[in-house]
Amino acid sequence: MHTERLGFGGISIRGSLRLAARIVKEQRALGRAAKRMPRPMPWDWASPRLLPLLCGPYLADDELMTDVLDPRCAVVFGVDLGRVFTLVDQEVAERWEISTGQLRERALVNLRARASRLGPEVVRRGVLSGRIVRHLGDRIPWAASLLLDQDSLTRLFGSDDQVFLAPGRGTLMSFSLQVPASVLAHIMIDFEGGEPWPLFLDPFVLIDGKLIWQPDDDEAGDAEWTS
Repeated sequence: MHTERLGFGGISIRGSLRLAARIVKEQRALGRAAKRMPRPMPWDWASPRLLPLLCGPYLADDELMTDVLDPRCAVVFGVDLGRVFTLVDQEVAERWEISTGQLRERALVNLRARASRLGPEVVRRGVLSGRIVRHLGDRIPWAASLLLDQDSLTRLFGSDDQVFLAPGRGTLMSFSLQVPASVLAHIMIDFEGGEPWPLFLDPFVLIDGKLIWQPDDDEAGDAEWTS
């Protein structure tokens, strides 16, 4: 039907309805999870559930606790309530008497421990826009955070030169460096349109064993992904 093509931001009406349903489902899941957590949430309960999450755009009254982690991108800190997260703000951190550095240290320890339990079978192969893609087969709500743990990232995806796309917190995809930037952009926009809370981040690139985000000119060189 022609109405399938009529949507906002390049998203079809059917796609918009699916996206709205996902947002409602996630909000309901967060509401149910919030009812099960202790109030006020104690640090001893939250600390083993704390993870660093890539930070998407936000302009809000709540002051979230943020930090910058390698490869030099902003992160927030989420408490895993079971496939959904509540984010740590300054008020909660002050009540816990926890600094940003302490949040960072505990969150990274938890991330590495969780990532170590993932086997190579979680990475699946597929095709998008005629290009080979590798992606996490099961939806892991913190999948994009693997970009903050390069040892686990290369253990699962290999150390070959490659481009990583992270349209949302639970989506991580890898492509060859030979895939044109225009193709990657179309794929990224398509997946961001289906994410309840898209990250809107530039690609991450693994070159010569180093993970780079928004490279300097001397790091970029003449790689295909910059074209």
